[in-house]
Order: sequence, then C-alpha cells, then structure tokens
Amino acid sequence: MIETAMDKIYDRGGVEFELTGSWENKGRNITAAALTGLAGTGALFFYAQSFLAVVLLLVFKHANYTKVTGDLLNKINIITNDLKTPLLIALAVSEFIFMLIPTLWIVKKWHTNDVIKYLRIRVCPLKEIALAVLITIFLLPFCYYVSYLIEQVFRLPEFYKSVGPQLFTANSGSELITLIFVVAITPAICEEIFFRGYFQRTLERTIGGKSIIVTGILFGSFHMQPLSLVTLSILGLLFSFFFNRSKNILPSSSAHFTNNFIAIMLLYCQAKSVYIATILENNFSAVWIILSLMIASGLIVIYLKVTKNTTENNQSVKVQNPS
Repeated sequence: MIETAMDKIYDRGGVEFELTGSWENKGRNITAAALTGLAGTGALFFYAQSFLAVVLLLVFKHANYTKVTGDLLNKINIITNDLKTPLLIALAVSEFIFMLIPTLWIVKKWHTNDVIKYLRIRVCPLKEIALAVLITIFLLPFCYYVSYLIEQVFRLPEFYKSVGPQLFTANSGSELITLIFVVAITPAICEEIFFRGYFQRTLERTIGGKSIIVTGILFGSFHMQPLSLVTLSILGLLFSFFFNRSKNILPSSSAHFTNNFIAIMLLYCQAKSVYIATILENNFSAVWIILSLMIASGLIVIYLKVTKNTTENNQSVKVQNPS
C-alpha cells in the first residue's frame, strides 16, 4: 500500500501522523525520495568526512610530529597510531553533523513534522531487543568465518591486514571508552537513523519487504570495504529484517551496537593477551560455527513469532483526510 501526501499513517500501536512535507505535497515519487536522500546525504557525508579528516590530520601532524623508522610494518603501526585520534574525531563528528542532521532535516522538510514517529523511534518490547542482540551474537561466528575465508582466498599482505585493527584497537581504558562511543554508539544512532529510519522506512512505502534486501546490500556497500562486503551485507540484511518486523528502530540499533562493540572488545582482548589472540585467530571450528548458526536460526524463528502481531495487526495503514 502506497502512502501519499496528507494521509494519516498508523504505524504500530496506532501511532498517527500526517505526511505534510514538500515532497509529499507535490506528489513526487516516494522511491525517488529514498534514493535521493540516500545519495545526497551519502555524498555529503563522504566528502565532508574526507575534508575534515585531512584538516585534522594536518593539524595533528604539525603538533605531534613523530619520526618514522624501522621496517614497513613498524612504519605503518607508527603512522596509524599518529592518525588514530584525528581519524576517530573526524568519524564521530561527520556521522552526527553530516549524516544524522541532514537525515532529520530531510524527514521534516520532505515528509512530516512528526520526525520521531516517521523514524520509528519509540519504546520497544524488551524481548524484541534481547532477541535481536542474541541473534546477532550467535550469527557473528559465521560472519567472522566468511571474512576469514575471503582473506585466505585473496592472501592479503600482513601490513594491509594490520591497518584496520591497529586503528580500532584500544591501548588503555580511556581509549577503549572513546572507541566504544565512536565505533559502537555513534553508528548505532546515526547510521541506523539514516539507513533504517529514513531510507528503508521510506522505501517500505512502495516496495514493502523487498526494502530489506535493498537496504541490507546498500548498507554493506556504503562502508567501502570490498573484502568485508559480504559480511557487512549479511549484517545489513539482519538489521533491516529487525526493523521491518518490529516496526521499531531500537532492535536494529541494538544489534548494530552489539556487533561493533564485540568487534572492539575482541581487538582489545587480543592486544592484551597473546593467549586470547591465539584462541581467536584459530577458533574456526566447523562444529561451533554450525551450532551457533543453528541457534541463530532458532532465535530468528522465535523473533518471527514474537513480532507476528506487529506484522499482521500493525501494518502501516493510510486513512485519507476528508477534503
């Protein structure tokens, strides 16, 4: 069912709001709104983030010059450590200023004054959030194994594989807290509102459940990590599934936070303990991967049952205003 301008929308629990934005009033294509918002905000984010990162790198390089010596791997580690602070600042600032704010502006300007309701930001049953978190946790071993296989196929040089982990590995408690905020909390808010709250929510209005696939794949592509495209797309599909089924942004946001938080903690534990690092690097047991995948599948079935009433009884319904 396609929602049009001046319709009253009932989206889970009878939450009512009107589509009175400029795009809606002019009767423009809703799919075009989703794609335009995605492309425009995405371009702004990447260009602004790149510019901000360059400025911060120049400032920090001038203030904290470090002589680079040693072999290639050592040089990369030194440079990465020098760049870590400005890059993390650029990442966090750009997500809030150049992704979150434009998204909120687009919703208010193009669609409705009821921005919070449109984005599906509201109280959610705790069991839905808990299930989303558990499903994510049990799906991660399979995702990590896929990434491991891709790395083995392409046989990347050691210095290439060390750059990402080095950038997102905390060397102290305070740095760990900073990374949790930048890498886990920030994307769980900004990226979820951008991808699920706006893009998928808007796309749902014209193509329904197919928006899960489109959003999931574009989410994976958005991160511009070719070797992680498959695993990021799998996670993107999972987050989009949560959003579509629950008609609420909190389950997908919680799952997104969980994935990024676990990644940070694994890197932190690997850096602190050689024993843990050895276990994590070699723990690709087929039995464990299959078992965790089966548990995740079982939990997804439970999630489908838990959200059944949401899907059947709380579909977005339009009620035309009297003329």
